[in-house]
Amino acid sequence: MKAIVIEEAGRLVMRDVPETRMGDYQARTRLLVGSICNSTDRKLLDGTFPGCTAFPAVLGHEAIGEVVAVGSKVRNYKPGDLVIRPRVYFPKEVNLREYFGSFAAQGLVTDQWALMEDDPSLGRGQFGHPQQVLPSGTDPALGVLAITLKETLSWTRRFGIGPDTRVLVFGTGPVGVAFVMFAKLAGAPQVILAGRTPSSIERAAAISHPHATLNVADGRVPERVREMTGGAGVERVIEGVGDTSVIDLGVQCLSPGGLLGVYGVPPNTQSKALHADDPRVRFINPDESEVHKEFFAMVANKRLDPFAFMSHRLPFREIERGFDLLKRREAFKVVLDW
Repeated sequence: MKAIVIEEAGRLVMRDVPETRMGDYQARTRLLVGSICNSTDRKLLDGTFPGCTAFPAVLGHEAIGEVVAVGSKVRNYKPGDLVIRPRVYFPKEVNLREYFGSFAAQGLVTDQWALMEDDPSLGRGQFGHPQQVLPSGTDPALGVLAITLKETLSWTRRFGIGPDTRVLVFGTGPVGVAFVMFAKLAGAPQVILAGRTPSSIERAAAISHPHATLNVADGRVPERVREMTGGAGVERVIEGVGDTSVIDLGVQCLSPGGLLGVYGVPPNTQSKALHADDPRVRFINPDESEVHKEFFAMVANKRLDPFAFMSHRLPFREIERGFDLLKRREAFKVVLDW
């Protein structure tokens, strides 16, 4: 079957890979649509994502597959279901890895609910169960856009953002925009968006409508934040770009008792942040499964428009063009059709 493979750092190809064997608790899917994760997929392709630097490897974690077959012990998937994050698995003897392995013609989803019912000792995974079924009738493109949005919604909740928290968000890509939107929906009285490129800040602000914006390049971010907050600083800083320097900058913007949450994963080419061990710095794991139903209710009630994030839609065979558009900042979010 065909898959999108990083052959070596910086080189991406579509080529044949072995089909993976379906287990009793698994369902087989056919890939319908995917999207490029602006940060993670870029670092994976560049060979700078921590722990994922050996190649070749099948790329992708933002994808929707349609169930075409189910294992004998599957109880929560059925043919025709559209499922988030299918992926491939390869035995050790095959010279292929999975980073995270969603961009393949056929993938697998695991019925973790049935597994836990049959063997309670397995327990619940750290990130819940991300391979969830989309509501009936959902556009697959909406489903793939929901992946980043559900994850950031869960993260926002776990970070304790609400009506008593002023928020500073670093990041002008889809993740940063999502954080601004969810902080506002949570009732944050002041949400400030910070970025490095004027055009990116302008585009992000046009989608998310923060209360104010800052350009990190002006070198006065802590001072500007103090000015905007009457000298108090902000109760929450969100590091949404994967840059250790942002941690050190963001700590200076906190109010007494404030917290900085790290969402982004820095490349392995960066040194550890000076403030990484500061007690005010928190590394938070989201669980998108806990907001799955709520998120799609928000979309149905028109509180959120995921399609506002999609700037380009391309066939998978043009994925390299998608990466190039993102690198040149001509694209915001690229959706790919199989």
